[in-house]
Amino acid sequence: MASLYPWFVFVHLIGLVIFAVSHGVSMFAAFRMRAVAQPQAVQGALDASSMAMGPMYIGLLLLAVGGLGAAAAGNLWTQPWIIASIVVLVLVVGAMYGVATPYYRRVREAVGIEAPGKPPGPPTATQEELAALLDTKRPEILLAIGTVGMLVLVWLMVLKPG
Repeated sequence: MASLYPWFVFVHLIGLVIFAVSHGVSMFAAFRMRAVAQPQAVQGALDASSMAMGPMYIGLLLLAVGGLGAAAAGNLWTQPWIIASIVVLVLVVGAMYGVATPYYRRVREAVGIEAPGKPPGPPTATQEELAALLDTKRPEILLAIGTVGMLVLVWLMVLKPG
């Protein structure tokens, strides 16, 4: 199994690249929506973000399979940096989901496009209400969580403390 270690690391890094590129689309869309604040433009940004979600989850799956496979192949389960990496990943994913999901559900409803568990319908917000909804620091909060999480994970992977 040790001979598979470099291949698992390769899959892990391929997953990271796919995840980061795909997630970058959503990050760009979050900032773009606020800049334009027009219902049609917000719909377009949300559609682009939705299109990137499938590849993003594929990247996350490859990242997890590669990382877990590398940990198993290298017999690294007792290493503190492996355990810390898993904890950080779970915390970052949970925090980002908790911050992003309710907010973007409201934005989707406001412009009348399909939200999880709700079919598309007419917009529920006026232009002024949409602008007020988009006037938030939510994109910066998500960017900070993701950036700090990514930097901590890179630090753990490269320096392997403990």
